[in-house]
Amino acid sequence: MTLFRWVRGSSDPLPPKAAKRTPAEGRPFSLYVLPLGLCLAAASAAAQEPPPTEDARKVRALLSVDALPAPSLDHLDPEQREQLAADRTAAADALVAASTDEQAQYAANIFGDLCLQYLHHELHGAAAVCLAQLRLLAPNDFQWTYYELLLHDATGNLERARLSARAALALSPNDTATLIRSGDLHLDAGDLDAAAAAYGRALEIRPESAAARFGLGRVALDRGEIAQAIAAFEEVLASQPEGSVVHHHLGMALRAAGETSRARAELARNRQVPIAIVDPLRDRLQIYGLKTEARFDRAVRAARSGRNDEAIALYRELLAEDGSDPEVHFNLARSLIETGDQAAAEEHLRRAIELNPSHGAAHFNLALLLGRTGRTGEGARHLEQAADIDPENLQWRLMRARARADAGNASGARSELEEIVRLDPGAIEAHRLLAAMLLEAGEPARAADHLEALTALTPDDLRAHFNLGLTRFGTGQFAAAREALETALERFPGDLAVRHLLARLLATSSDAAVRDGQRAVELARSVVDEQPAIDHLETLAMAMAEAGRFEDAVSWQQRALDRERETAGANSPQRLDRLRLYQARQSLRAPGGGR
Repeated sequence: MTLFRWVRGSSDPLPPKAAKRTPAEGRPFSLYVLPLGLCLAAASAAAQEPPPTEDARKVRALLSVDALPAPSLDHLDPEQREQLAADRTAAADALVAASTDEQAQYAANIFGDLCLQYLHHELHGAAAVCLAQLRLLAPNDFQWTYYELLLHDATGNLERARLSARAALALSPNDTATLIRSGDLHLDAGDLDAAAAAYGRALEIRPESAAARFGLGRVALDRGEIAQAIAAFEEVLASQPEGSVVHHHLGMALRAAGETSRARAELARNRQVPIAIVDPLRDRLQIYGLKTEARFDRAVRAARSGRNDEAIALYRELLAEDGSDPEVHFNLARSLIETGDQAAAEEHLRRAIELNPSHGAAHFNLALLLGRTGRTGEGARHLEQAADIDPENLQWRLMRARARADAGNASGARSELEEIVRLDPGAIEAHRLLAAMLLEAGEPARAADHLEALTALTPDDLRAHFNLGLTRFGTGQFAAAREALETALERFPGDLAVRHLLARLLATSSDAAVRDGQRAVELARSVVDEQPAIDHLETLAMAMAEAGRFEDAVSWQQRALDRERETAGANSPQRLDRLRLYQARQSLRAPGGGR
């Protein structure tokens, strides 16, 4: 489950506070449903709005700025202190205002951004509390576990760091940065076998990794495998000569090998420059230490606060001086969208892409804009590009799957959805859409697997529970169907459709262990009393037959036939066959589902 933070170049549209409202469209991803529309309700209309959504309630319950320690900012420069204070206030305000899915996403984004600022500025107490909150909100989101690993490593809590490394690898087993950091922690603890395994796996995934090879060299040195250690350190220096710390370890290995003069020379070359690790999440923190132009910063803050006219003016000033910065074009486009100037926004999004063809967020926002103006074909092409540029952005990939489905590319949509749920088993909307597409493709058994995942992820989703029971019933998995429908009935005892389907299952299943004629009669009677429709009358007849009350079964089936003639003018052969079955004192059986 991924929470997308608000950083420079983020794909998330700026939530307006005084902007023109546009109709919301569904854009679900992972934990949240982030609408395509850019509307937030004005504060004055809050009293007329519906209750907070489930996602909004969850975000407000689990994230709290008040719970974060207020750290001393004395060691920061004035601009950094001002930014942190403003962002803390903005996060608190956003959480209070969150009542829609979009507002919940916005609040989670800026809360996560605040947390990473604390981590970058080494405000470890506040960072620890907010990271713990984010892990509760999104337990399957790898990044928050990894950032906890960095936090514990930085504070010297190596036991907690090892636990975080283990948790991070459970979420992303092939992340090389985590494997290398895990190896370092095992090495510090003296567990050479575990360290070697972690470094070795990292090297399998990324053979060019100097850091993984350096780790294996240190393990070899500690094991007394001197020749192997020397070979590893020399190979590391050949690929990353700037990592002068390797000279120290090579010197120690040479000393152990008896090469004293050469060892002395290597030790003298050590300048304590570490070996670089390819670590995108760690690198992402560095954005908070960049000294960007003051006007750009003011423009971003103005846009975040809903003062888009002010932001637009500042961005235009920057472009008048230098029109070659794709980020300025991109951020200007987002503010133009908020003010309703879609034509100008499109122009600047296209310019951002021209300057940086790999600007995934620009492709994504242009795709949204084109979709809103009816140019779905071109929009789909930009959406494909955005998802190709950043394949780990499951939000974009889910939208790509929807676009493919809308364009009639069902197989492409299904393959994309299958990859999404493989990467994120908690991707609710991907499971929901994939189940629907598999049912449409005539693959109910596979669809049922995704419906089952959906009921576990969203236990209050009545439709998912019902469809799971119906699909299991239709594929002849009667015991599983009963289990699903009993669970649905327990959660939704008043739902007529659940009671009706369960009654029919209990009356007609070909699995004797599933059938229960008396309970089927009770359920079917409650349904008929509430709504005496033809199908409901028939189900009561099925239940009566299973309970051995064949005269009653004939009577209720006859009522169903009478109602059918009144409404349709004739009776279906199937219903007449059922009447004759009950007259012959036989119960109806469903070999592959209800007939």
